Amino acid sequence: MNMKRTLLIACASLLIAGGARAQYPEEFTKDQADSTIKFRTTEISGLKSDLAKTTADAAKAAADVQQRMSDNTKCRESLYAMLGSDRNGFNAYREQLARDEQELAAMRTMSPAQLGQAKDRMDALEAHIRALRDNKLSLIPDHMRRVESLSSGFMQMKHSAVVVPVNMTYTVGTWKKDRDCLWNIAKKPEIYNDPFAWPKIWHANKDLIHNPDRIQPGWQLTVVKSPITPEDKDLTGYRHRH
Repeated sequence: MNMKRTLLIACASLLIAGGARAQYPEEFTKDQADSTIKFRTTEISGLKSDLAKTTADAAKAAADVQQRMSDNTKCRESLYAMLGSDRNGFNAYREQLARDEQELAAMRTMSPAQLGQAKDRMDALEAHIRALRDNKLSLIPDHMRRVESLSSGFMQMKHSAVVVPVNMTYTVGTWKKDRDCLWNIAKKPEIYNDPFAWPKIWHANKDLIHNPDRIQPGWQLTVVKSPITPEDKDLTGYRHRH
């Protein structure tokens, strides 16, 4: 609109200026002069009319844009209210969604073992995703698509994580009071709940236990909290002692 208005003004200026500088024949009669003036006047009047119409159209278009913007704002506010939120809540939701997407992308660069050791970060991200999914703002199509992608990506990452159990320490008691030997220690429910797994304790503490038949009260034994395997019950090394 502004460009059209500028062109019209420029054309009018050129016509007026051109008429002022026009080279008329020496025998230019009064009738010819009057006819030329009338023609130029009509041209200028037409340009002014076009300019006025263009100005009115531009004002109407601007008013229409303002009205549409106002209607759009009211529509969005009604949508937020229907979803139990407002514009601030909508913005906060999108910011949290973007942060969680960035966190997932960062955690995907970690190895399975590193993920297994990042339990706090995993738990926090999972809680955030659950909150995003439970919020009614997730019903907005763009949000729904992003939350579903975030949730799916997190579950794939979570399943690839290798959870490394935290080892524990056991203090050896006396035989008289506690009946502590590697067999009985391995049998304890909080240890392995399997007496045949006693070699696992021995193998983890060979720097301390030189003879698995003899352990001393007060020794701090490392108990590796990982699943029992057939190798953990292997007595080969013990048998070679006899």
